[in-house]
Amino acid sequence: MLENLQQQGFNGPIHLHIAEQLREVEECRDFYGLEPVAWLLDNFPVDSNWCLVHATHVNNNELELMHRYAVVTGLCPTTEADLGDGIFPAAAWQQLGGAWGIGSDSNLCISQNEELRWLEYTQRLQSRQRNVLAKSGEQLGISLYRQALKGGLQALARTAVSGLAVGQSADFLLLDLQHPLFLGKSQQQWLDCWVFAGNTKMLSQVWVAGECRVNNGEHINQTEITAAWRKVWQQLR
Repeated sequence: MLENLQQQGFNGPIHLHIAEQLREVEECRDFYGLEPVAWLLDNFPVDSNWCLVHATHVNNNELELMHRYAVVTGLCPTTEADLGDGIFPAAAWQQLGGAWGIGSDSNLCISQNEELRWLEYTQRLQSRQRNVLAKSGEQLGISLYRQALKGGLQALARTAVSGLAVGQSADFLLLDLQHPLFLGKSQQQWLDCWVFAGNTKMLSQVWVAGECRVNNGEHINQTEITAAWRKVWQQLR
């Protein structure tokens, strides 16, 4: 399938779930003589358009190869925790300068701040250290968000832009600074507060392509969506 896409001149982003569980790594090694990521990089023209989702069980050699080919990793910490998959070596990947984004691989949780929180906390549990993914001179929340934003844009094959700029899609979030948890916090602490203490109720609005899609914590089509869901649920029952 991948070969067919490339033969047709496809040049968009490719997302591939890989090395999520130990069993698949072991089976791939037994069959091909290589771990999944190592085999992939040996057999396909992988580049920065590729997003390796999970990549939980990669070794140091694979991490270096991934960095050499400029791939981005798609991390889903809440799903990986729910399934008991393991912990991606995010600290080692970051030290190499590797790009990463976050996502939700299930509907148990769809929350960017919770994904970022779990990502950092799993690294702390593994290393028994704090502020593992912080970059020098940045608040941890800001650092996590910027890295996730940059990696997410790469995973979508979109050019990274800082802030709002002419010609770019107006996609942004608004925090509700009237929320009690923001009281007494400086601007530099807002993202720390949201990532590590917050929830979706701290988001005031979500804008996509210049249109407000979520206002005061509710999707603009919430009534229709809920009604449609109830209808489907009744049919399933």
